[in-house]
Amino acid sequence: MSNASYIEAVISGKQPLAVYRVNHGWSDTPPNDAIMLAGSFRPLHRAHRTLLETGLSVAGKALTPCFEISVRNVEKPEIATSDLDERVQQFQEPGDIVIVTCAATFLEKARLMPGTTFVIGYDTAVRLFDDRFYTGTDSLTPSLDAMSELRDLGSRFIVGGRHGADGTFNTVRDMFIPPGFEGLLIEIPEEEFSDPISSTQLRSSQTSD
Repeated sequence: MSNASYIEAVISGKQPLAVYRVNHGWSDTPPNDAIMLAGSFRPLHRAHRTLLETGLSVAGKALTPCFEISVRNVEKPEIATSDLDERVQQFQEPGDIVIVTCAATFLEKARLMPGTTFVIGYDTAVRLFDDRFYTGTDSLTPSLDAMSELRDLGSRFIVGGRHGADGTFNTVRDMFIPPGFEGLLIEIPEEEFSDPISSTQLRSSQTSD
């Protein structure tokens, strides 16, 4: 199948995911030992790669680094096929692996790929235990239910910190983590990763050029 065919198969629901390996092309077989950085990658930039590389180092074991782009996102509009293909084609380094899914949440991603280690930023980590970001459930504790299932699926989160408006560096230690879930979140020390660049900043600079 062509690039577009694999992507369209995911968008239409004919297959749950598609995997692009720079060295081998498209398939429907993801790595079974993934460490994953999910994002929109609009555009891909150095901090994405650095965060994933640092997360792999902090993980302390052999895992397969990969990037994930979801057609659906809980806070953003659905991505068109042509736009998604352009984003995937940004990944051209030997060994790059990009997984395309319709999994809007980490729980959905983990159900597709049990045991996945996720590399995330501090702001995303805070939302993990915020019930406002969980919809479509009657549970009184939707975030804890989701995190419990993620734990059962063998997933964990490696978290990069960020500088707040006051210059303070916020990391896992500054979060409230419900008892019993502390082992799910692993801190990336500030000295190992502290890159303030963002895709938003890059898009703004490109617009003003």
